[in-house]
Amino acid sequence: MNMLNKSSSFTKWSVSDWLLALFFFAFLVIPILACAQDQAKREVVVLAINDVYRIEGVKGRQEGGLALVRTLRRQLESQHPDLLFLHAGDFLFPSLVSEWTQGAHMIEMMNDLDGVTGTFDPRMFVVFGNHEFDRSKRKDSALLQARMEQSEFQWLGANIRFSQKGGQPMVASRNLQASKIVESGGIRVGLFGLTTDRKSAHTIAYVDEFLDPITVADAQTRRLRAQGAEVVIALTHLSIDRDREILERLGDRGPDLIIGGHEHQRHHVEVNGRWILKADADARTATVAHLRMIGKKPFITFGYRFLDRDDLTPDPTMQRQVDQILTKHEEWFCLKNQEKSGCLQRTIGKTAVPLNGEELEIRRYETNLGNWVADIIREIVPDADLALINAGSLRVNQMIPPGPITRRQLEELMYYDSELVRVEITTKQLDAILERATEDWVGQGHWLQISGVAFQHEPRNPEGHRVDKIKLFNKGTFNDLPNRNLILVTNTFLLNGGDGYHMLRPLEGTLVLNSLKTHLLDILVRREEPIHPNVDGRICNLLELRKRPCAFNMASTP
Repeated sequence: MNMLNKSSSFTKWSVSDWLLALFFFAFLVIPILACAQDQAKREVVVLAINDVYRIEGVKGRQEGGLALVRTLRRQLESQHPDLLFLHAGDFLFPSLVSEWTQGAHMIEMMNDLDGVTGTFDPRMFVVFGNHEFDRSKRKDSALLQARMEQSEFQWLGANIRFSQKGGQPMVASRNLQASKIVESGGIRVGLFGLTTDRKSAHTIAYVDEFLDPITVADAQTRRLRAQGAEVVIALTHLSIDRDREILERLGDRGPDLIIGGHEHQRHHVEVNGRWILKADADARTATVAHLRMIGKKPFITFGYRFLDRDDLTPDPTMQRQVDQILTKHEEWFCLKNQEKSGCLQRTIGKTAVPLNGEELEIRRYETNLGNWVADIIREIVPDADLALINAGSLRVNQMIPPGPITRRQLEELMYYDSELVRVEITTKQLDAILERATEDWVGQGHWLQISGVAFQHEPRNPEGHRVDKIKLFNKGTFNDLPNRNLILVTNTFLLNGGDGYHMLRPLEGTLVLNSLKTHLLDILVRREEPIHPNVDGRICNLLELRKRPCAFNMASTP
């Protein structure tokens, strides 16, 4: 009876009562449901590349290149219209084409990655890499500023203090900021840029200082969050260890995500719920990250897209641009060197075996291409004990297949031509040199290709204990290090302390060759038989004994 009465009383509501109830439902409940639905959709999607030097890609243009990047960006934007596109540094230099354009061709191509010419792209952000400062004289500040002014995208540089002239920074642009907030996927995203100090400020005439990345990351993250950023992304060109240190030391005070470059190979490192993500050089891969808001925290998922022509079709407009730029560059190069048209395609030698110049290999392991170059360097000085060359100076970044070796391949390999010097070092200095070579063993340019010596290294050991069993090594024969100074042949870059080889800087060397590139060209042209260098295990990595040769396991030592 009571139930009947309650039900009856409910039916006695007036029309106005029903309308009032519906109003409150619409005013209170529907927004809550809509907010929950919007919250579920609040997601930032990021496409990122780093260390892109070749607009055409590698492996005979089958992998990487900006025409494939454009295709991938277009595909992702069809699902995520406000996609953020990030470049983590190193693009103006070095490349064979940049010698001609001083980086202008790269800006031209990157401006068109949004598919629109002549319009500023509000969702594209780049950071300075160390190679953006390859032109480092005082007069070159105008060149860098011009490239920024020509850019239709945003440059980020929070830890660079440019030199002053007349009370104004020597490098400044409306397209350069320390940080920026942009909305994407319904989320306010704060971004800031950090650049490595690998190229010391004192070597760049228009830079006073690279500020400490950790201090700057702390300040920029706090500032962006105070301005309403819900997610903070650091776009960096730092070593992976430096990136990791930022997240470890700052914790919740640090950025939610680091998109980085510099190592030339992909990395994904988790630090207390935050991530460091890097892709492979030359856009062989691209990072795709999703940041979905769950409450007030971003939940990060990610993957890598492999950019090859089996899966993606190059954007036709950008491919035409690439072809036109390369054709014009070759015309310029041949004219400059007083050679016939098409000179870069000319065969200058032959190889009977694949020559491994892949950066993922030549910057971490002994390779046959590295051995060939190092052996030739040692042969220049008849009484030399050993030769060393930094892998960062060998820049072809691909496997040269058996058959013809072209002038282009040699020019790309030796973009940084080398003067060679003879210098005497102690065995203690040799040990320090090899310890530096194996430091940060993740594929960096300071890795050495060697000749005349063999050693064993354990990458997991602490500093000062990574290298042992250092022996002279020639044609499969070991000898103990002599009780005298060793005669070393190397390039002037290393002798001047480049790539962190500070132990060589105080030494005096004697110039023995003005151009390694010209010397290699002469050897290839004169040689009738194909070259056939091999890997003989002169660098013995204890983590790779089952995969790679180790001379210490193949021969007895004194």
